Amino acid sequence: MYEFNCILKTDLKNLYTNPMWWAGTIGLPLLLALVMGFITKGTYGGVVTSFDYYAITMMIFGALNNATLAANSFMETRIVKANMRLCNAPVPDSYIYMPKIAASFLFGAVCHTIAGAMLFFIARVSFGGKAVIYLWLLLLCVEFFAVCFSIMLCCILKHEETVNMILSTAVAILCLLGGSFFPLKGLGRTVSLISNLSPVTWISNAAFRAIYDGNMLTLGVTGVSLCLLGGLCIVFTARLFNREDYL
Repeated sequence: MYEFNCILKTDLKNLYTNPMWWAGTIGLPLLLALVMGFITKGTYGGVVTSFDYYAITMMIFGALNNATLAANSFMETRIVKANMRLCNAPVPDSYIYMPKIAASFLFGAVCHTIAGAMLFFIARVSFGGKAVIYLWLLLLCVEFFAVCFSIMLCCILKHEETVNMILSTAVAILCLLGGSFFPLKGLGRTVSLISNLSPVTWISNAAFRAIYDGNMLTLGVTGVSLCLLGGLCIVFTARLFNREDYL
């Protein structure tokens, strides 16, 4: 485990010392929530304000978008060179990709926790009082799935630009269909049915039900499902990873 911890510390250092990743990971969901909440201010009811709605949906968007960070931390040019050295070292294959998953997850969790706290103090967003801890855990489950899926996709495609293009496009489409940027319920039955196909809809509904209905069952099922899918991605990553791809 000593080697694993050393590699993990190096990966965390690469993330935490990059100001652009700090700015992007914290700033993207924060600014989108504030701007869209301000633009649509007055169009929502008194119970759920526009800032409440976009704080939740943009935090989910940011957590899913953390997949691109994981891809960069695994396949960026300067990282690949370090991976090449690891591939020649007498360490298990899992010591190469698992620290990337752990580092990306921890970095995203810290950044999005900070963004959520800033939304609470700046826009007085309601995170459901005591339910906030469960929402935070749900966000962590989203982060976990996103980074695990990203690393698996890297092992399949083996090209950073292609992976980032696919991930960014997929996240944007899923969030659009999931109502992250604007509610789709008022656009007709067909659009509503299409929206229900997006996993983002399920995640958002779980969050809002926990806050406003006190329904933790949906949140728990959604969180466990995301963790299981993330674990499945790790299993596939272990099967797909090949040291020779870096040599």
